[in-house]
Amino acid sequence: MVGVEFKYVEEAESFYHIYSKIIGFSVRKNQCRKNQAGIVTTRSWCCSNEGFRRTKYIKNPNRVREPRSEIRIGCRAMFRVCYSKITKLWVVKEFRANHNHCMATDMQKHFLRSHRKISAAELEQAKLLKKAGMKTSEIWNLFVHQNGGWDKAGCTKKDLYNSLAAGRRGVNDLDANTTLTFLQSKLDIDPEFFYAYMVDEESRLTHLFWVDGASRFDYKLYQMPLVVLVGSNNHGMTCVFGFALIQNETAETYTWVLQKNLECMKDKLPETILTDGCRSMNKAIEELIPSVVHRTCSWHILNNAIKHVHEEGFVGELRNLIKRYYLVDEFDLRWNKMLLDYNAENNEWAKALYSSRHQWADTHLRGSYFGGSTATNRCESMNAFLKRFLDEKLPL
Repeated sequence: MVGVEFKYVEEAESFYHIYSKIIGFSVRKNQCRKNQAGIVTTRSWCCSNEGFRRTKYIKNPNRVREPRSEIRIGCRAMFRVCYSKITKLWVVKEFRANHNHCMATDMQKHFLRSHRKISAAELEQAKLLKKAGMKTSEIWNLFVHQNGGWDKAGCTKKDLYNSLAAGRRGVNDLDANTTLTFLQSKLDIDPEFFYAYMVDEESRLTHLFWVDGASRFDYKLYQMPLVVLVGSNNHGMTCVFGFALIQNETAETYTWVLQKNLECMKDKLPETILTDGCRSMNKAIEELIPSVVHRTCSWHILNNAIKHVHEEGFVGELRNLIKRYYLVDEFDLRWNKMLLDYNAENNEWAKALYSSRHQWADTHLRGSYFGGSTATNRCESMNAFLKRFLDEKLPL
């Protein structure tokens, strides 16, 4: 391969991208050298697994999210071309074909980052469909059908979401001034209209808040959350057991909701209850139906773990303890080892979590039916469905 010539550097880049897709790895740009005139004379590309992640991105004490999985594992594969003043062509000077990791399969190749791209035409089409009222997920399904399958769409659904969001970021001065002028004019029409904004040291708009008169009236009128009681039948299908419109989310309110539900169901207790860990809800369950097996949502636990224990790998170990079955003694041994490995022996949040292990560990919940769920995903799906038809302005 060394010595092969290309007329343009773009041809060399296109060649390596096609080659990498056939082989099954992702590519990123590496070195770029320029001469004194600022003209590029050397360009190289490498495998996306080249190098290693810097420690400062892993050992971050203020981390609120779990670090991404490590992909940089020191792969040495690369492709380098240099411009020849004699032939006026780009010549391959170095080509390393060996990798230190497995290649992607045919079913995985279209997920590789360097091979995912939304064309300009598709992006403009997506923007028009978005303006027409189509949801991003529906636009994605249209692209899948247009291209003959999700593996031929050229990008993932997340890529489409990101591309559409990128077009909405940023506020220019003209747009900001026009918006503020419009909001000021609304005061002449609606005396209850309210707006406020904040600018930075360069007088650029950073925050904008507004509420019209109807919204203020609705806020004062109801302020009532909607509670949905959702369950699962023996076929794994979602069932709705009831609704409650409540004024607040205190333990007394949830106690009243549970009492009325039991009254309606002729005092038949549920076998199990799955909640998001709300303290008011937990208190109501403990006081009214303490005999019912109560499970706390695993997603909320893992999300809190990221915020309270800033050690890479801790969340994965905790996930295993939540979802895998162990003997009680083995569970305790693994728990203590995890705390020791991730310097969490004196972590107050971890201590509180262990004291409530009978509400989240499969070791202590084995034998209780939860419809195959360890998280409140059924309820979240129902909430998303209801929001399509309900809003604050809808009367009782």
